[in-house]
Amino acid sequence: MKEPIEVEIFGQTFTLTSDDEEEYLREVAAYVGQKMQQVATITKTVATLRVAILAALNIADEYYKARRREEEMYRQVDSLLASLLGRLSQAQGEPHLFPSDEKEDLEVAGEASSSEDTPAPKRVPSPV
Repeated sequence: MKEPIEVEIFGQTFTLTSDDEEEYLREVAAYVGQKMQQVATITKTVATLRVAILAALNIADEYYKARRREEEMYRQVDSLLASLLGRLSQAQGEPHLFPSDEKEDLEVAGEASSSEDTPAPKRVPSPV
């Protein structure tokens, strides 16, 4: 456990002890203080407890919305990954990646393929 640090939130001093870095704790405390100040300004409320509860509700709202966005992002990533894996699996199972009219001869290590016995490497299609 680290040394206790003092932070000020909405005019009150708090002593915090955490395994997190001091800079991080100060940043979090400043954020809470800003949210409380916003609530106090908007609602014209002077009761500290009421301001704290309303600020906590606003912070919780931000947290849950961010969590939902993150979960949706993970669902999209999973869906895209499944689609790409399906395409890759299909491509590996096919004898030719491109129809004969779309084949391209590729240069290998800077030299054009000159041997007629050695087929030119096939280009893997990029996902769309």
